[in-house]
Amino acid sequence: MVFHKILSVLLISFLMIPAAFAQQGKKVEEILAEIDPWVLTDTAKIMSFIDSANQVTEDYIYSSKYWDPVVEELAFLLGIDYIASPQITNDGRIYFQMRITGDKAALFYMEEPMGWPVQVTPNSWAEEGIIISDFAVHPNGEYLLVQTHINGDEKMDVWHFDRKGHSRPLLIDRTTAFFFAGFDRENPDRFFVVPYDRQSFRIAEYNLATDVLDTLYSEPGIFYPTDYYHGKMTIIRSYGGSEQQLGLYDLATNEITNLTDTAIFSSGVFTEDGKILTLTSAKSDEDEFTKICMLDPDKPKKLEVIYSPEFEIGSYFYDRQLQIIFMNLNKDGYSLPTIIDMKGNEIPFPEVGIGIVDGVSTNDSGDVVFTFNSPTVAPMAYKFHLGDSEKTMVAKVSTFGFDFSNVSVEVIRYPSEDGTMIPSLIYIPKSAKKDGTNPAIVEYHGGPAGQHRPYFQRNLAFALSKGFIFMRPNVRGSSGYGPAWEQADNLEGRLVALQDAEQAIDYLINEGWSNPDKIAIWGASYGGYTVDWLSTQAPEKFAVAVSDVGVSHPDHTIEHSNPVFVPYWNSEYGPVGSEINRKVAPIFYAENISRPILVTGGFNDPRVPPSDPRRFAYVLNKLGKQVWYFEEVEAGHGASGKQQVIRDLARNYVFTMMHIMD
Repeated sequence: MVFHKILSVLLISFLMIPAAFAQQGKKVEEILAEIDPWVLTDTAKIMSFIDSANQVTEDYIYSSKYWDPVVEELAFLLGIDYIASPQITNDGRIYFQMRITGDKAALFYMEEPMGWPVQVTPNSWAEEGIIISDFAVHPNGEYLLVQTHINGDEKMDVWHFDRKGHSRPLLIDRTTAFFFAGFDRENPDRFFVVPYDRQSFRIAEYNLATDVLDTLYSEPGIFYPTDYYHGKMTIIRSYGGSEQQLGLYDLATNEITNLTDTAIFSSGVFTEDGKILTLTSAKSDEDEFTKICMLDPDKPKKLEVIYSPEFEIGSYFYDRQLQIIFMNLNKDGYSLPTIIDMKGNEIPFPEVGIGIVDGVSTNDSGDVVFTFNSPTVAPMAYKFHLGDSEKTMVAKVSTFGFDFSNVSVEVIRYPSEDGTMIPSLIYIPKSAKKDGTNPAIVEYHGGPAGQHRPYFQRNLAFALSKGFIFMRPNVRGSSGYGPAWEQADNLEGRLVALQDAEQAIDYLINEGWSNPDKIAIWGASYGGYTVDWLSTQAPEKFAVAVSDVGVSHPDHTIEHSNPVFVPYWNSEYGPVGSEINRKVAPIFYAENISRPILVTGGFNDPRVPPSDPRRFAYVLNKLGKQVWYFEEVEAGHGASGKQQVIRDLARNYVFTMMHIMD
């Protein structure tokens, strides 16, 4: 009842916030009545629509004078490969993902740093659309499990590879996703998975000796294990948004005991004496970051703060054998890797420079591997021994002589409508002058709780070489700045965060960097939603828009997305059918659009159902707007391989250049 009273207050206050334009829902609803009978179910009509729309878009963009040179340059830059997710076994073998000249990443290993990389997964996977989403190596190094899906559908399968590279499929079921949940170090033949069939989650164990999968536990709702130790599992129950609960699953009794009240809980790992470490907001004030806390299962709901950070802890893990906590602090998107022991003593992490550390892995001997990248440094892997200040390169990729030193980024803060200062990354060509003539792209991230970070991104070198200023705001609702900032866009805060997004455009204009005829807005997923919204609310401030796999109608996406995302969407936007969701739906303001817009969808997308961008494009077309639609039929929530990435980026850049360069 308390929640409903709070929601009522939020609804009233939210509905008092004026939008820039009124909705014209009647005409839009008439058009939706035409498409809704077939947009989800009639395969023949769907494919006919996709084929027709794709052909129109391709004819328009591919005929541009920009197409061939842009594809050529991006193909070169995207040919620069990468290394990711290193894992080291107790005998020193290092596994990692690497894309090296192929269309998709494959799994490799080395016996020693800078050794010869041995490919583990077959090249045929790329042709079959099989994508590696994750992998886990058993500490003894005898085998590894590789999690895959097909063309971005996120229906996860599990493959087994032994030490010699022999493989076999273990869990292949196109109706169920299998997520790896942990090894039993005392019994190498046993590991745990979480099967999810879009209706319920289960905890299951797989026995390699018998090749039998046994379900251990299931209950309604969203829950998942995060660690296994001596017959018990830590469990996170998720109720959406910032409402999680830490629990303990006992395999012997087949019961889950709740250990905490609800708050933000990110993972739970056992210490060697059976206590639990967790990253949580339960001991944080509203303006504080989440903290690493310890909980004794015998004294539930009593949390002891182990580490209180000055910046957000982007990721962390605890090595039970070494009794060490590894943390990756996030300062305006940059990494501050930190290691402490259980007494709070800091252990040095080798100097890596200003950039982003990722994929940290250890073995029982204290060897550590990780990846590093920055705007000017391609992702590469390193190794060091715990306590040493020196690191050794494990593997690197070639940039084919291309000089990325001209790619520079600055963290700035610009004022929003209410005076709040909004952090943003901004990339400015050295030749740019504050004369209002520079072409510019404002790109909004997905999430909503995502964050633009200064990764190595090849296409930004292309953008800068063409004179583009590239601005990437982290509006309210972004991660990286603490729970209060991340939750500031929920429900009635949505329009405030969208105002932050609009003010990013104003910053470029007010600072003299660009003008409305030279500005493009881009975004994917929730970023696509932001683009859809701004296209209906502030079309006079920019020249062209690109909305990739974006939400235009929250109710539709919530109803037809993967059910696991529904609690999160509800907490962000509001319950299906609510006035909040109607008010923040760009599709009902579609008649206000007056700038050309490219809308895209992914046929296998489990997050933003492709029917959402399809409907938006259909409505805009019926209203006579300048809309082009493209739906990738072998992709999900984003591209499935390098060639798709090249085409997608080229399509976006060329569409943009056609409208602001000519």
